[in-house]
Amino acid sequence: MANVNNERKAKKMRLVWAVLMLVGFSVAISIPYIDAYALKHVSFDIAVPFEFNAALLSTSSILFGFTSLMIISNEWVERKFWAILLPPLTLIIISGTAISNLALGYENTVQTLLLSSATFNANVVSTGLVLGYVSQKLSPHKK
Repeated sequence: MANVNNERKAKKMRLVWAVLMLVGFSVAISIPYIDAYALKHVSFDIAVPFEFNAALLSTSSILFGFTSLMIISNEWVERKFWAILLPPLTLIIISGTAISNLALGYENTVQTLLLSSATFNANVVSTGLVLGYVSQKLSPHKK
């Protein structure tokens, strides 16, 4: 009976973490676009220095590396918790491609900055979720 209750609690906690991940990534990715286009009405003609985009992408990559180092464990691989890294990794690849196109003159600077900002936000969310999950797992459970 106690084993069934523990299994239900574990299933409920996995559902809570999955909902947090879905909501967190959705909000993190959409905030830069909502802020720039809906609230501040930013024009596409604004020139954004290349360094801003590169700095955001490199910071995102460092956060991604930090998060992926925390996930290298047998328990997390078996539970497929590494899937939390897929959205940030995809955004890093897309941002890198956009920055390359920006350097070649084929991309808009504002759109690239927003994409790099969304990538940074998604990496912050994934790092926060992983740290929250680790601290929840390491804390003593109160009965």
